[in-house]
Amino acid sequence: MLIVIQILTSLFILLSLGLIITVPVTLATPGQWEISKDNIFKSATLWTTFIFLITFANTFVK
Repeated sequence: MLIVIQILTSLFILLSLGLIITVPVTLATPGQWEISKDNIFKSATLWTTFIFLITFANTFVK
């Protein structure tokens, strides 16, 4: 179970780094927000899902 938590946490960190880079660039580029806001909302939903998955998986670790 520990390896699952490590994989989920690694994916969470990679997604967080991706969002840290892409969201400000998207907001700073004129007209880009309208094009990619669906992808950003999907990524934010995935980010939130990772938090709940990691929390749920962590309940099985002593």
